[in-house]
Amino acid sequence: MTTPTATQPADPLALLRTRGYLALLVLAAILGVPIAAVAYGFLKLVDVIQKAVFTQLPSGLGFDGEPLWWPLLPLALAGVLVALTIRYLPGKGGHSPADGFKARGVVTPDQIPGVFLAALATLSLGAVLGPEAPLIALGGGLAVLALHFSKRNMPAQTLAVVGSAGSFAAIATLFGSPLPAAFLLMEAAWLSWLCTSPNGTCRPRHWPWSVRPGASPPSPPCSALRCPQPSC
Repeated sequence: MTTPTATQPADPLALLRTRGYLALLVLAAILGVPIAAVAYGFLKLVDVIQKAVFTQLPSGLGFDGEPLWWPLLPLALAGVLVALTIRYLPGKGGHSPADGFKARGVVTPDQIPGVFLAALATLSLGAVLGPEAPLIALGGGLAVLALHFSKRNMPAQTLAVVGSAGSFAAIATLFGSPLPAAFLLMEAAWLSWLCTSPNGTCRPRHWPWSVRPGASPPSPPCSALRCPQPSC
């Protein structure tokens, strides 16, 4: 007689056919529309501030074009604003760009203002960073915030799925297509899983597309994965 040693995982195909999963898909689609609109508004606001700071303001002050030293002023202001956001608001303004691009979990509602202000100051005032990570964080946070308004206790898995849908809607707005957004989120999820194990070290995994049949799977270097840990 065989003694079970672990709980068997649920059938994923059976989960996809449940009524609860279909309701979750409908909810994600409903939330995706306003989140995409907010993402578009955020990108438009960044563009308006950039033009005002780097084009209209120098001309309004009497300069014939933008002086060579002008970008240093808004860049210094961006550093001060981001530092204040990290110091005084929850969430520390989102994940640090120095850690590389990877999924960091769903942003909680109280962290949304900090992520928004840090991203707005960084992107609008001259720092050379892209809007992808802030949009992913803001989209997921807004989706979770909408669930909090329902006053119902949602399981962590539901929050993760809805948060991912919100992130997808936001990043798809940037790219103008759902396909690049899907590949970007899959890359972020893969790197996050690959670089994190239960004991906090890099997983010694291999790239599945680079292994020939019968060959030993090599382990990728930490530098290739941009893991925050010093070694694998």
